[in-house]
Amino acid sequence: MKPARIVFPAFWFGQSDIKQAEELARMGVGGFCLYGGTAAQTLKLTQRLNAVSPYGRLLFCADIKDDLSEVIKDAPALPKNRALVEYSSPEAAYRKGNLLGRMARAVGLDWVLAPIVDLGYAASSISDDPAIVSRLAGDMLAGLSNAGALTCVKYFPGVSGALKTLVQLEDAEFIPYKNLFRRTDAVMPSDMTFVNIDNDNQACLSDKVIKGLLRKRLNYKGCIMGFPLHAARLRYEEASAVKMLHAGVENILAPRDAFGVIAAIEREVNRGLLFDNMVQAISNHEMFISKVSSGPEPESISKAFEAARKSF
Repeated sequence: MKPARIVFPAFWFGQSDIKQAEELARMGVGGFCLYGGTAAQTLKLTQRLNAVSPYGRLLFCADIKDDLSEVIKDAPALPKNRALVEYSSPEAAYRKGNLLGRMARAVGLDWVLAPIVDLGYAASSISDDPAIVSRLAGDMLAGLSNAGALTCVKYFPGVSGALKTLVQLEDAEFIPYKNLFRRTDAVMPSDMTFVNIDNDNQACLSDKVIKGLLRKRLNYKGCIMGFPLHAARLRYEEASAVKMLHAGVENILAPRDAFGVIAAIEREVNRGLLFDNMVQAISNHEMFISKVSSGPEPESISKAFEAARKSF
């Protein structure tokens, strides 16, 4: 059992070292989160890293807010999440999710870390109405899944509720999550502090939020993906990764120093800790690989991108 398998390092085209990425793949990381390449570059990299992995199959992630063009330079733009409410066709959200999944799979990406289901938070939110968010995000998830992509709803418990009481969160922010738990492959906690739940820790580091709320109160049984470490408001990456795992996160996403984070997790495992976390995370990882492998075959880049250009 390799602790490295629960780590998904970031790879930035034009910045990251391909030799280091290959070394990480040989060490047994579970996959990578990719940023800033063209479609052709991304597909080539995924093939190259799969070839040196001891598992023969990694999971590659796209951490997006609205659109694949955020991480793939030449991907066609799709409608913004907020605009989906305005389409007269009830299939618009499904179509966006399906096209997004098809494009992701065409370039070698397996896991689309979307959609955002926060209520009315920033431009990437779908709506401030929990019923509308539940419906349209559910349609997006169905489209992504039918395209063969893994999914992730975020950012629990809902950034718009950072100052709300637990009762207020139950009446609004929790509703999309409760409606979508059975339709998504993972949930990602926020990196914000929810002062009325745990004033001492950000949600992604809080066992009160993850174990107390997400697991116990809301009875979520699925995978919990860590907030991207490179983007989180955290001071110490290695310590934060370990604390995330103790709080109930299963996968560590996009650290800047993947080698240091892996070493920190290995030290914790060698102390006799986190064994159950490793077993659960690796079991989920195997299940996700099987799910992606048994899904529809990826299309060519040209076919998937052309479909996206013509559909809206």
